[in-house]
Amino acid sequence: MTEEDKKPDLEALEEIQTEVDIARIELEKLKLEIEEAKKVRVMPAREVSDEEMIIVKKQNTNSNAKLALKQKIEQQKCFDSVKVKGKFINRRSPGQPAKLTYMKYEDDPVKWYTFQDGGVYEIPRGFADQINEHYHTPKFIQKQGQQELADGIIGVNSSIADVDTSNKKYAFVPVSFAA
Repeated sequence: MTEEDKKPDLEALEEIQTEVDIARIELEKLKLEIEEAKKVRVMPAREVSDEEMIIVKKQNTNSNAKLALKQKIEQQKCFDSVKVKGKFINRRSPGQPAKLTYMKYEDDPVKWYTFQDGGVYEIPRGFADQINEHYHTPKFIQKQGQQELADGIIGVNSSIADVDTSNKKYAFVPVSFAA
């Protein structure tokens, strides 16, 4: 093939290349237009009434309060699960063993512990607090003087002034503290 035979082929190739370049530029423009149209096509916001805004704010407040409470419970759960070492004292029946259960949180398994009086044990901090605070024989202290009865108010008509919880059945005394 000669130079002159190749000339029409080169011209045809250049024309095709030019058409392809133009089509490519138009395609890029079209892509940009589609992206702009997607951004613009967002649904217009509707007007929200004052009543609806109050409800939305209330829901947000409730959601935030529930989230804060959940975080607080998780923190307390971590605090309660720390192991503490201490001596178990059976004040109810000195020298006798005691079998106590511990399950503070809904997802905790029920766990039974058998303690010997005077024995040293390592238990969760929450259980140690439970032993020291909740196992007692209550003594009810009556109100003094004449009492007037109130209609329809529960608890006000009670003759109990206070409950003495100092008569503890058990004690868990720490023997070492973790840093």
